[in-house]
Amino acid sequence: MSLCLYNTLTKTVEPFQPLDPPNVTMYVCGPTVYDVPHIGHARSAYIFDVLYRYLQHRKHKVRFVRNVTDVDDKIIERARQELGAGDLKAKCREVTERYLKSYHDALDQLGLHHPDWEPKATEHVIPDPTNVEATRKIDASMTGFIAQLMTKNMAYPAGGDVYFSVRKFPAYGKLSNRSLDELQAGARVEPGEHKEDPLDFALWKAAKPDEPSWNSPWGPGRPGWHIECSVMSTALLGDAFDIHGGGLDLVFPHHENEIAQAQALDKPFAKYWVHHGLLTVNGEKMSKSLGNYITVDQALKDCGQHSASDILKLFFLSAHYRSPINYMLASVAASKQRYDNYRNLIDLAKNPVVRTGVKEYVTPIAKVEDLKRTFFSALDDDLNTPQALSALDGMRSLGWQLWDEVLHGVEESKGVFLSVVAVLKEHGELLGLFKKLEKTDLSKQIDDVVETSVEAQVNALVSAREEDRRQKNFSAADRRRQKINDLGYTVEDTPQGPIVRKQ
Repeated sequence: MSLCLYNTLTKTVEPFQPLDPPNVTMYVCGPTVYDVPHIGHARSAYIFDVLYRYLQHRKHKVRFVRNVTDVDDKIIERARQELGAGDLKAKCREVTERYLKSYHDALDQLGLHHPDWEPKATEHVIPDPTNVEATRKIDASMTGFIAQLMTKNMAYPAGGDVYFSVRKFPAYGKLSNRSLDELQAGARVEPGEHKEDPLDFALWKAAKPDEPSWNSPWGPGRPGWHIECSVMSTALLGDAFDIHGGGLDLVFPHHENEIAQAQALDKPFAKYWVHHGLLTVNGEKMSKSLGNYITVDQALKDCGQHSASDILKLFFLSAHYRSPINYMLASVAASKQRYDNYRNLIDLAKNPVVRTGVKEYVTPIAKVEDLKRTFFSALDDDLNTPQALSALDGMRSLGWQLWDEVLHGVEESKGVFLSVVAVLKEHGELLGLFKKLEKTDLSKQIDDVVETSVEAQVNALVSAREEDRRQKNFSAADRRRQKINDLGYTVEDTPQGPIVRKQ
């Protein structure tokens, strides 16, 4: 099966066929850097990190661009609040550099890839005199791109601003599936705007006192938000590229306007549009005014000190990327329990084992191959990460079953157990998981005559008991509880998972 992705432009799940295989070009809308990153930023970055990883797994050579918006109204206001008035251009630069660093730090904590290019909007406003190749291409800068639109009569100046003529682009609304009549009903001209039609949008904004500005043929000013991505994506990836990504909240008007700007200059632009669902906190839109603004740092603290990044990733993976996801501490606790079951099983492959008896069954290795096929089929099906996680859970269950066989002296199960653990870890690493755990050495043989420590036995029994409970095998769970008691420990079941105490 080939990789298939949902294309917002066609409203269908399509086989992914890059323009120039095996090369893949991908542009993702990045952050507006005026505050510390929140978990919505983390989910977005992680979704496209998973896509990047999977494309590479499929032997594609990916060129990945994620932009940074480092000039807009929110940034200017934050600079005024934090640094006062005067020379706002320099103060905006100070603010954006600080918050961009916090964004990078957050993604580093999560272990995500850095893009191949991370262009800043301010670097592409006017032609770069130090870059002869870029300067030669007039539309590689925002002022040059706007000038081309004006030459084609797709844009017009008004009062120092420049606007795009929406009605002159007949295909406007095809991404968001909106008609001009529908858009007209809610459109209006805001105070201070000089546009000819309420549907038109700003390409260039005339300078206001003390605000950052650049010189242009239409007077000093700064670019509108939408023009930056049309310019930077085509300047770095070409007039036609494979994937454009972002959140569903960007479909209209941002991505709709990007298409209009680019295709008005006869640029094919993006072939596949990949959008992810939005994140809420306890069922509400995240907002500082509601007191539910969860930063990445706070989310990692919620996940605990040990392998917090993997736990947060498991939470993100539990919902399909196109679906909304609701952040709750109970969901975090469930992801933590899931991770602990994985980690405990992986750790067991490095520990010696006690022989406690003999059983007569051997788990067939064919089950491993079935689970591997399920895992990759899920990812091929529009990155269905919940189904991929289900396959990992199946590998985990199989691992615990084999561990039980090893504990009972089934010699043939030892190598299979190690193989299953290695497969689990390898497939998890494809999703960016388990990087902090030690590599499992398949050449290592389990020494079934060396006694494990009491704590190791208790941890193994607790994890195996949780698996029994998950599969509703309560009689087996009760037997393991008794073994735990016999070793001098008690186990208490709570909504957040089992709590083990020494008697």
